[in-house]
Amino acid sequence: MYNSQRIEFNKFRTTQEIFSGFLAFMKSEGQTYGLMLAIFVLPFAFASAYFMATHPFDLVMIDPDSYNNMYITLGLSFVAKFFGVFVSCAYVHLYMSGARIDLDGIKSYIVDNFVPAFLAALFVTCVMFVGFCFFIIPGIVLLPALSMLLYDVLFARQRSISSLSRCLNLCRTNWKQSFAVVLLCYIVIFMLSIFIGALLPPENIMLNVIVSSCMTVVCETTMIPFILLYYSLANQNMKL
Repeated sequence: MYNSQRIEFNKFRTTQEIFSGFLAFMKSEGQTYGLMLAIFVLPFAFASAYFMATHPFDLVMIDPDSYNNMYITLGLSFVAKFFGVFVSCAYVHLYMSGARIDLDGIKSYIVDNFVPAFLAALFVTCVMFVGFCFFIIPGIVLLPALSMLLYDVLFARQRSISSLSRCLNLCRTNWKQSFAVVLLCYIVIFMLSIFIGALLPPENIMLNVIVSSCMTVVCETTMIPFILLYYSLANQNMKL
């Protein structure tokens, strides 16, 4: 797919320019990009939200069924978010190369890169779990680097640990911009989720499931500003 008003990813941007670049990208590619995300993410997001609504779990009570419900819900959620990030990375790779972007192109990229991407996603999940659940501060410090890690694994063909080191070095180039972009994205998504959740009638389970599933798709678009940040830091670092 070619667009005469293409967004240049590989350049330095200020924090404001990163978000304006994200909006410009969504204006230009939002329809196709959103469709690709929906195809791969929505089925798992819907399954996760529906299973959680119909099979609630309570971790206070020592109940094997409750824990099984939690594992299934988290597993489906992990797959949904994994494909959200993976499809975003695939889309940007094809976009930057000027290749045609369609379902076959995305599927081909996913098949060719599935194993390193899946291992990287597991690595990010484990590091974030340890960082936030046990230490908090290290989790926050690592958050910007972890948010860009999967793209670096796919772009630079590095192992996850090497990519984490590379992304940390990039973040050291401009910690202020790194945290500003990543935290603003998470804060906006969090506030949007709270606002929309407050408007939904709690008794309408199916409506809540549908909206929750769509919100998961929307959340994964944050990978675009993360990739713009990645290239902005790389151009400031000049050692990528």
